[in-house]
Amino acid sequence: MGAVVEGVFTSGEPYLRVGSGRPLVYLAGFALDHANPTGRMLKIAMASVEPLARAGFEVYYTSRAPGLPVGATFADIAASHATGLAAHFGEPVDVLGHSTGGDLTLQLIADHPEVVRRAVVASAAYRLGPLAKRAGLAMIASLERDGRLRADALVAGFTQNRVLQRLLAIPMRLTVLMKVPNPADPIALLRAEDQFDVHDRLGAIETETLVICGERDYFWTPEMFAETARLMPHGRLVMYPDAGHAIVTREDYVAEVTAFLNAP
Repeated sequence: MGAVVEGVFTSGEPYLRVGSGRPLVYLAGFALDHANPTGRMLKIAMASVEPLARAGFEVYYTSRAPGLPVGATFADIAASHATGLAAHFGEPVDVLGHSTGGDLTLQLIADHPEVVRRAVVASAAYRLGPLAKRAGLAMIASLERDGRLRADALVAGFTQNRVLQRLLAIPMRLTVLMKVPNPADPIALLRAEDQFDVHDRLGAIETETLVICGERDYFWTPEMFAETARLMPHGRLVMYPDAGHAIVTREDYVAEVTAFLNAP
């Protein structure tokens, strides 16, 4: 599979490149740092991309550019990605986005379809679901108040079991013990995502798109996932009834994504 190579697109987005084969740009989910992950977060990132690299792709694990301006929109962020991808590859490439990265993938193919060959939208829909929206606003409020992240606002999106919620909330509440070094970037991203909505544009998206998700992903609703795929002329839905938000390390997920991207 080879070594992990660090780089930066000309538009400022940092990436980690691993594997060889046809390029696959992986738009990462929400992170506090708009930089390449390190330490424990690097291990988590590699767990999601190494299976794709083993499947024969040259994967670019991509974050957002640091220094997002106040008032940046998802359209602005997608435009920056489009500029970087066009300059780096010179032709349309496959793009896979998970969670926040999935939202960005939808914005990208709505605004700049010329840079995308095929798209995979994992654990995301045409706008934030009710629970995801509430969690995002809670995190914005805590970051703006004292520069700390209330990650426990995310618990209900992962499980509806009250016992498991209490257990999961314990480590997540520990995030409030440390201050975020640069809260401006995650605040700008969360505010942009809060306004993200491409529902009325799905019918005009011609990009072949796989929407892949878990039915127990409570950040959205199953109906939102299904509608996202149904309204796109070339949309396809794969929904795992036994899965939640974290689907990206499942063997059947990797097989499904690989088959979709490699299809004639």
